[in-house]
Amino acid sequence: MEKNTQLLCENLGLLIAGIKNKMRKRMNNQLKPYGLTAEQRAILLLLCNKGAMTQSQLCDLISMEASNLSTTLKRLGKKHYIEKIDHPDDPRAYLVRATQRSQDIVDKLSQLSVTSREGLFNGIDENNLRIMCETLLKLDQNLKDLE
Repeated sequence: MEKNTQLLCENLGLLIAGIKNKMRKRMNNQLKPYGLTAEQRAILLLLCNKGAMTQSQLCDLISMEASNLSTTLKRLGKKHYIEKIDHPDDPRAYLVRATQRSQDIVDKLSQLSVTSREGLFNGIDENNLRIMCETLLKLDQNLKDLE
């Protein structure tokens, strides 16, 4: 690997983290009218689109620590966006599902992805965007393989 590429890759984690933080801040600003955060939105979209699931399944799908997810679910429950119901097959477990309140705003929450990305890809041609996405997917898979 060339020295310039090595320097670029050394800061890759910081660069990705910085982009993520800026995107989350932008999304959080758009979610203020709903009293939600970007993480809460992700949970609601998942539950509305895939249906009720266990907390463990949610953890796996959104890559959130169990303790953080538990706190986030409590907050969503207090706002009446989710509810816990009995698991049909396991009397010791419960499922988390979106309430009607979530179902009523799911289209608006989905649309926020489009508006929060406005301007994000300015100056990036379609080929470079495709290569970037493919590369990020490969990095993600490599990290999963290392676990």
